[in-house]
Amino acid sequence: MHTPVPERSPGTTDTPYIPPTTTLPEITVKALVLGFLLSAILAGANAYLGLKVGMTVSASIPAAVISMAVLRFFREQNILENNIVQTAASAGESVAAGVIFTLPALVMLHYWSDFAFLPTMAIALCGGVLGVLFTIPLRRALILEANLLFPEGVATGEVLKAGTEGGEGARYIALAGVAGAVLKLFQTGFKLVAGKASGALTAGGAIFGFGSELGVALLGVGYIVGLNIAILVFAGGLISWLFGIPLFTVLADPETLAAVTGGATGYAAAEEIWSAEIRYMGVGAMATGGLWALLALIKPIRDGVRSSLEAVRAARRGEA
Repeated sequence: MHTPVPERSPGTTDTPYIPPTTTLPEITVKALVLGFLLSAILAGANAYLGLKVGMTVSASIPAAVISMAVLRFFREQNILENNIVQTAASAGESVAAGVIFTLPALVMLHYWSDFAFLPTMAIALCGGVLGVLFTIPLRRALILEANLLFPEGVATGEVLKAGTEGGEGARYIALAGVAGAVLKLFQTGFKLVAGKASGALTAGGAIFGFGSELGVALLGVGYIVGLNIAILVFAGGLISWLFGIPLFTVLADPETLAAVTGGATGYAAAEEIWSAEIRYMGVGAMATGGLWALLALIKPIRDGVRSSLEAVRAARRGEA
């Protein structure tokens, strides 16, 4: 049964699920080891998914379910340990997302010729440290004061609180993983199931390409990100393939068109045009969204830093 998330007013404080008077083990060896393993596994999975479809999914809920299923084999385990595990897994996934959404640009710009391990690791490490440091001033502004619901965080908390259902959830995840692996094996291994259907139409010199790919990973992504983001992604595809590519084929001069397509025709030509020209429309949209997000964070960062400094001064004066 779904329980609506109550509206939070700015400045309100939620009652902790574990009261401050209760002492439970939290950062334990088993929680750290499991968190490390899930962080590596889910970071790799999200890196693959992000490079394939251009978006990642949060690792919090799967990690929480897996953690409850694994830690229940130990005699002593509690919700705080499960929370540490899902936090570690989520942090690993976030660092991987930061890497795959930035470093490939260095290769695309020919600044890098390949991905060197040590520089990539150093950049990821610096990004992770900066992320931890930024949570200090942003916590008060974005969590304590802003009227934000954090639906995925709330869902993760509800999953953790419903720990008795962890085994059932883990079973569903395992079944879904096996089903996805079997389908992928039949698609790419045995070649018994078509993974992609595509085609193109030419009208008035314009090429209209269309296609569809069957992937259970994409079904999972769509379910997690929700209808709104799924519609935006679908709309971006429509704009690119039904407007961007046809306009380019009509407006480009024959020499440029031949150089871009390499003499290909039909859907192959549409793919070459998208790869060489049209996909940068999406890059521009992502850059604009990132810049807008940075501008929107200026005030919360300023307020958070100011509040943190005031708290430090109050602590030094013995007021807090």
